[in-house]
Amino acid sequence: MSETKKKDSNELLNLLMIIIGFLFIFKAIMEFLAWAGIYAPAWLGGGGLEAALSIFGGQGVISLLLGFWCLVSGIGMFREEEYAMGMGLVVLSIMAAAGITAIVGWIVSGSFDWTYWPNYIIIAATVIGVLGFFWLLFTYKRYD
Repeated sequence: MSETKKKDSNELLNLLMIIIGFLFIFKAIMEFLAWAGIYAPAWLGGGGLEAALSIFGGQGVISLLLGFWCLVSGIGMFREEEYAMGMGLVVLSIMAAAGITAIVGWIVSGSFDWTYWPNYIIIAATVIGVLGFFWLLFTYKRYD
């Protein structure tokens, strides 16, 4: 009798990666709309396009790519695809590195804005990135 090894990915990490992916894509859409002057959300204040450009900078493309690959990786890990673990490690490490850099910048400059909702996406992505990265490193055998 041959035993078949049942693969069992971490559903919580997969789901969190999918959620963060959607949040990054939403953030990217908002950044592009503000950059193009189509829609400047009320929480930007009265500065309009100038405020949008100074707050968002060039992060729209990065947010879009990170969100897309986070979605692809999270869905792939649910399906136990071979590429998903490696892609997950890359995506999680980028989320962790970008988030840690932003958080250190906030601490050093004392410029954290409690009313700016994208900051909370960055914080969540940082925590998920760090913990998820180490989780995948310690449980990589399940993807063999």
